[in-house]
Amino acid sequence: MLVNLVSLIIVIGVLVLLHEGGHFLAARAVKAPVAVFSIGFGKRLFGFRWKETDFRWSLIPLGGYVRVLGLGPDESDVVQEHGERTPLLPRWKRALILLAGPAANVVGAVVFVAAAFHLGVKVPAWQDQPPVVGWVDPTSPAAEAGIRPGDLVRAVDGKKLKTWRDWEMATLSSPERRLTVVVEREGQELALSLKPKRVSRYALGWAGVAPPIPAQVQRVLPGSPAEQAGLRPGDLIVEIDGEPVRHFFDLVRLVGERAGKETWLKVLREGQLVAVQATPRSEAGQGKLGIPIPALQVVRKLPAADAVREAVWECWRMTRDTLWVIGRMVTGKASLRQMSGPIDIARFSGEAARTGLVSLVWLLGVISLQLAIFNLLPIPVLDGGHLLVVGLESVRRRDFSYETKERITSVGFWLIVALIIFVLANDVLKNLPALVPGRPPSP
Repeated sequence: MLVNLVSLIIVIGVLVLLHEGGHFLAARAVKAPVAVFSIGFGKRLFGFRWKETDFRWSLIPLGGYVRVLGLGPDESDVVQEHGERTPLLPRWKRALILLAGPAANVVGAVVFVAAAFHLGVKVPAWQDQPPVVGWVDPTSPAAEAGIRPGDLVRAVDGKKLKTWRDWEMATLSSPERRLTVVVEREGQELALSLKPKRVSRYALGWAGVAPPIPAQVQRVLPGSPAEQAGLRPGDLIVEIDGEPVRHFFDLVRLVGERAGKETWLKVLREGQLVAVQATPRSEAGQGKLGIPIPALQVVRKLPAADAVREAVWECWRMTRDTLWVIGRMVTGKASLRQMSGPIDIARFSGEAARTGLVSLVWLLGVISLQLAIFNLLPIPVLDGGHLLVVGLESVRRRDFSYETKERITSVGFWLIVALIIFVLANDVLKNLPALVPGRPPSP
């Protein structure tokens, strides 16, 4: 818990400093006066004054703000001097200052992701491969829909798919929704009806398919039935008691049915078939050999220039996917439970910190990009809402009255309060102990 909390403060602190630093530098560049630069909200705890700016650390460290005089009437920059309101800055200056915060987060996202790629980041080995089905859970929605091993998924609800990443985005964001899935089978295209099952605390969609994973032994647990039978890393299991094994999850299923029974395995070892006898031990009624699921990740370590190019492309993909999911949430096609709040972010940050520096740097990049996208949404109080107002003022060639802007800001404020309450409640409910369905266990 302490690691999660400290990690959350570090992540939020870095990203807020980046975001508000963008606003601050843009304001200084156009010679706009900055009264306050605060990390956190609420009561001022400590800080220092440099020129006209009060740099402070405030009580609640979950955010921050820059008070730019003349930017507009919101909760962070209403300033009165001698009973008069500070004159508004020219619209182009306001737009530049407002854009600078999200822009700084985008640049930060590219830098963090590029740094992760340069250091060496673990990614799913199959994520950029074509979505050829390697295995279908016999009890899954995919099996019910008629999807078979060997099918190449071409499209979901009219959206063309190129990679496993595209397939996962389409199904994970569509729990309990009827999807039209087009697959290519033996040279023909078939349209199938799939309804992903709602699973996990995040209300994600589960179809029940997996990419091709050979039933190859990568590691044998010490003292396990596999070790006692003489199985070795590199062995490819092709048959169990005469039944063919084409996928690692076939191995899971067949071994699971043979708890405590003598079992013959046919293994391909160094080009030769070898017969091995083993007796799976029983764990909760399921047979286990002691062979962990093969690692499904590869390390991508790129030279600096290649890392930057890949980071730009990765950030574009994440932006495209995020906007697509937001669109599905707005139209009711995806669950709002997929949104994450401070509890989730703290847990993710703690897990990343425990995993290592690269995971934490990657997480900083991902959240920095999400922060930029969120802030550009056209909701009053957010940068995107203020930019929308500036855009409308530019079209009409005159500013709205101060009172009109205050009403717009008030509406936005209560919208954000409602969103915060929902996200926090959602966060608490999601993180209560729950049974989370997952992949089949290791054999």
